[in-house]
Amino acid sequence: MPACTRCNGKGSIDCPQCEGRGIIDEGQLELITEVGRGAPVCPACRGAKLIACPDCEGSGQIVDDGDD
Repeated sequence: MPACTRCNGKGSIDCPQCEGRGIIDEGQLELITEVGRGAPVCPACRGAKLIACPDCEGSGQIVDDGDD
């Protein structure tokens, strides 16, 4: 199976909501979840900075469905 081109076979990509920072901008304060010392943690990735690649669903590989 070929490696996913979107995530380069890693299975995850930078979170698009926080741009891979794990925290959100002060302008998005209404969307935050307060954790620990009150850091504005990204609600999409929960501070992990990464999400599962939507193209390969986190597997890192593209499955050929055989519908050619």
